[in-house]
Amino acid sequence: MERSALITLMDAAVPRAVRLPLHPIEVPERDGCFSAFARRLNGLAPLTGQDRAALDGLIAYARPVERHTVLVEQEGIADHALIIFAGFASRYKRRMSGRRQIVSYLVPGDFCDRGALHRYPLDHTIEALTPCQVAKVPRAVYLDLLGQHPGIALALQYARLAEEATAREWVVNIGIRSGPERVAHLLCELLERLGSIGQATDGEYDLPLTQLDLADTLALSSVHVNRVLQVLRRAGLISLRKRRLRILAPRQLRQLAEFDAGYL
Repeated sequence: MERSALITLMDAAVPRAVRLPLHPIEVPERDGCFSAFARRLNGLAPLTGQDRAALDGLIAYARPVERHTVLVEQEGIADHALIIFAGFASRYKRRMSGRRQIVSYLVPGDFCDRGALHRYPLDHTIEALTPCQVAKVPRAVYLDLLGQHPGIALALQYARLAEEATAREWVVNIGIRSGPERVAHLLCELLERLGSIGQATDGEYDLPLTQLDLADTLALSSVHVNRVLQVLRRAGLISLRKRRLRILAPRQLRQLAEFDAGYL
């Protein structure tokens, strides 16, 4: 069915410089999922050897979860910090009618620590959009990590600021951009976010989302999303194949979206 068709964006590459972390480090090669989390934090603030060792210990809390697994319910009070090591998750609000509005994506290296820090009820639901590797880090462990490692605490604070800025950009996206501009902006943003953790190269990355996921993100119908993707393909801006996106004309796509990665 069209509403559940997988979006798969890829092919012929126009090389594009991917932003590298500001403070490159050696990260554990034994686990590519963990590497994304370490790269994410290290790109925001420099980490020491002790910081890296402490982060390495968090991999013990990682577990696989299936697609559509609810990680935290709306109004739920989590007693742990949530870290995404692999896959795509989302924050969303749902109306009584059942309609969903996705308000942010959580990609590898992203986290949610609202319960661990404040024990406030969550005002949205967090759900896995794809199969994921997720760590639920107990509150006591997480607070000890922040207290003992100020470098990690600083990086996480920067990550929160980037998340807030991204939320504002998403409001602008669905408020005053056209359908093609919305899609283009989201694709450019994901290229930056995944590129910063080494999961996008030469304008190409995995995008295992459905058209319905994108529709609920962009405040469009799934039919409209499909039409916009076809327009972008025919214009030679993107290529779609087997759950992969390749941005063929990055400069033109950024111009269409008026995309400026400074908020990330």
